Amino acid sequence: METKKGDFVSIMKDKIIQASIEGLRNEGLKFSVDLLANKLKISKKTVYKYFPDKEALAVALYESYYSDATEQAKKFIEKNTKSSYKELLQLYFDSKRMTHSDIFNKYTLNQRIYAYTTEKADSLWEIIAASFYGEQSETDKKVFRVIVDGSFEKLCSDCSVLEAVIERLVDLLW
Repeated sequence: METKKGDFVSIMKDKIIQASIEGLRNEGLKFSVDLLANKLKISKKTVYKYFPDKEALAVALYESYYSDATEQAKKFIEKNTKSSYKELLQLYFDSKRMTHSDIFNKYTLNQRIYAYTTEKADSLWEIIAASFYGEQSETDKKVFRVIVDGSFEKLCSDCSVLEAVIERLVDLLW
């Protein structure tokens, strides 16, 4: 009986985490625990039964998100096609949106979580950047990141030309 209860807890936590990732991705600054609970058709109290506070939920959310993102990046790199490079840049853009400073300011997430997400975003970037150019000088790495991050920072507030920007970046880099 204990195993079944443990399985249920694990399944429920995973559902909350996945719905949180989706909610943060889709709703951005509009995302809230109230919206999450409503989407899952559970009470806010139930969310906090599995995650004692917002920070615990954020840690679980970002751990899951970056684990999945890293695995996806590796699969895209293995394909080694032009479309896989578009998928890599879209994945990185999604990572930028998930860690945008506005989200941390709105939810007053702590420095530990911000440091963790920054570290994971940097690790994801290293995987993606290496797939475009392999070994590159430190200057080339910095220039490449400034170009991509600058573009994506602007796109975080206006996604209307995201596909066109990613397509153009891949054309330039491919």
